[in-house]
Parts: sequence; structure tokens; C-alpha cells
Amino acid sequence: MSDNPGTKQRIREAAFRALSEHGYADLTIKDIGEELGQNPSIIYHYFDSKDELLLSMLDDFVEIFVGRRLEQPVTDAKAELRAFVDQILHPSAAQIEAAMHAPPTDIETAVARVFVELWAHATWDDAFREETTRVDGRMRDALAYVIEGGIENGEFRPVDVELTATHVHFLVKQGLHTRSTTNWDDAAERAQHLIDGIVADISVND
Repeated sequence: MSDNPGTKQRIREAAFRALSEHGYADLTIKDIGEELGQNPSIIYHYFDSKDELLLSMLDDFVEIFVGRRLEQPVTDAKAELRAFVDQILHPSAAQIEAAMHAPPTDIETAVARVFVELWAHATWDDAFREETTRVDGRMRDALAYVIEGGIENGEFRPVDVELTATHVHFLVKQGLHTRSTTNWDDAAERAQHLIDGIVADISVND
């Protein structure tokens, strides 16, 4: 069978939806096939295993949350930093549909669950840890890019860019994790409130 990029992407999308439903431990290729609406054997024409498929799916995280942000000029650093955080903690249907043709119905819950499942599995799997490290790095780089742009255009005070980006990044990750693993329904809002405090603290006119 020829390598059809469209089919590979539909498989990754099905894996995303199935993972958000079943969790890593209970997820099977059959579950993904059912979500895809096709015989699960087709998956093995494109991916050797469940893990290879899920590792490939991490590219969708990068596309959804980082995309071409590092190529765009920073014109309003405060607004862009807050928007970047908001799109991770509160992803919109339009945002997910830009990378997926058929996203889950409850997008916020699905993204938080998939994030926690993949990053938790990285605790035990070196291949996953390498990929989650790469994704984390891209997200932190995007935050640092906006913060540095804000310093250059006079919106932000001259701060330690890497340290500030890491601080914001850790809060975003904690918001996702807490939202998915506790009954704190306002975990994302708490994380955003703390990040808003950082933005205010480094802003020249706030």
C-alpha cells in the first residue's frame, strides 16, 4: 500500500480521540480502528505499533500549539503571550480543526487527558521522554520568543527570558495536569491568573 499522508493523519486523529477516551494503558489498535471507522489492520500499513503511532501524534501537539509562531513578528507581546497560554489551557474548536478534521467533542478535556497520558508514559519510556522533551522545548521556545520580542519593543522590562518562559511553561503544564487529575474545575483559570500576574510584573506600563 502506498504511503498516503491523508490516511496517516486520519489515523493520528483517531488515535487522539481514542486515547482521550481510553487512556494509554487500555488503548488498543482495535480501539483506534473503531474510532477510525475502518479495519484496524490498516493501521499497521502505516505504523508498526501503538507506541510509534502515539509518538507520531505528538507532532500534532506542536502544530496545534506552536505552529509557525516562531516565524511571526511580535507586535503586541502582552496580548500574544496571554493568547498563547489561553490556546493551550482553553483550546477552541477552530484552533483544533486547523490541525484535525474531526476533533473530539469536548476539546478541552481531550487535550488535557492526552497531554497527561503521553507525558505520564514518558516516565517509563525513553522514546516518549525524548519526544515530550522536544515538544516541551518548542513550547518554551515560543514563550521565550514572545517575551524577548516584548523586551525588544519596550513592552516588557529586561528580565531573564529563559527563566521567565520556563516559569510560565511550568504553570501551563500544571494547569493541564491539575485540570485532568483532580476535581479542581478551575485549575486552568488559576494557572492563567498566576500567569497574568507574571505578565503584569514584567510589563513596563502595568
